[in-house]
Amino acid sequence: MADAVTLEAISPERFEIAPDPHEETLRRLYFHRPGVVRLGLIASADGKAAGPDGSSRTLNGPADLRILTALRSCADVVLVGARTARRERYTDISLSPELVNARSRHHSTPAPMLAIATYSGTIPSGLNPSTTWIMTTAHAPAMQRLTGVWQQRILIAGLDSLSPRTLAKELEQHGMARVLCEGGPEIANGLLGRRVIGDYCLTTSPLIGGGDAERIPAVPATMRRAHALTADGYTFERWVSPDA
Repeated sequence: MADAVTLEAISPERFEIAPDPHEETLRRLYFHRPGVVRLGLIASADGKAAGPDGSSRTLNGPADLRILTALRSCADVVLVGARTARRERYTDISLSPELVNARSRHHSTPAPMLAIATYSGTIPSGLNPSTTWIMTTAHAPAMQRLTGVWQQRILIAGLDSLSPRTLAKELEQHGMARVLCEGGPEIANGLLGRRVIGDYCLTTSPLIGGGDAERIPAVPATMRRAHALTADGYTFERWVSPDA
């Protein structure tokens, strides 16, 4: 954690969160209950999902990386749309040995699984089927395109379009009850629209987004802010549903 930065909690109380290989304070602040689908997104200063290069990577910074890593360490599975997975060059999710040890009390795998939601079946190359699930629909081209070992990793979540509730149920039935969705905006809007999201962790970057980038979904008015942190011009807010 040589480049890690100190975070400052600003609401509901003020205190500092120094770099910690085990991220005990962050893991406590971002505790992820089983059965909760969490949304974790980063927005530019003007509300965009990506920077000038079309990727969220140009919005990131060391402080944001601490939050992202902590969120992943609390999850059973990271869910992402295939287009975002390709654009952001997703690979298998990995964690430091310290975080693998920290999560061992509550999780059955060293790191979260990866679940890619796809209609076409076009996914990033090089993914490990043993740690990756495919979420698609019964009538999607993905059912024919993904062959061989991938056929055993397909979960059906609808007939012609993805059902957010079925998606969450399928993941939970396969031992992934703590879902962290990292976008993009299309799948995020779908989950929010069906009120599947119980926890929204939103990072606001000080950097300006790309001109034609999609906008990040707004936090639902029904959610309450659990806490807010800041560092290096970034703001990190956690919003939760009333029953969460």
